[in-house]
Amino acid sequence: MKRWPSILLALVLAAIAMAGCTAARNGLGTHASSCFRVLPAAQAAAGTSARFDGVRLLPGDALIRTVSDVAKGRPGLPEHLQEVSHQATCLVAFRGTFSLSSVSRGWSPAPGPYPNAIVVMRQSSGDLVATVLLRRLPRAIGFFHR
Repeated sequence: MKRWPSILLALVLAAIAMAGCTAARNGLGTHASSCFRVLPAAQAAAGTSARFDGVRLLPGDALIRTVSDVAKGRPGLPEHLQEVSHQATCLVAFRGTFSLSSVSRGWSPAPGPYPNAIVVMRQSSGDLVATVLLRRLPRAIGFFHR
């Protein structure tokens, strides 16, 4: 009987310690957490058969530099992509079979086929900027997790 208060105190302290470990968090702890709210709109832009492949929060000029390297002499970037060069953008990658007519605001720096799409969304408003169709996802953007 003399041990009960000590055991009860130990159980209460353990419960308090465990509650601190499981407290609710307001994000995933990643840099791109704020971009997860645009996923439904990005999925709609890419099409219902598109399979989610990753999300990144980057300045628009990071995508523009990468796409310009792929374009190599093809017609320049659309104006709406150039407008976000100094803004935070959510880049949402998808895999599937894409065509310029099957996606919203589609553009590509090279001829198809297009098994990859990057939906570019404004981070501040969640508005669709463009859907960039590519043969392969650029490693420079970092959708790959090893």
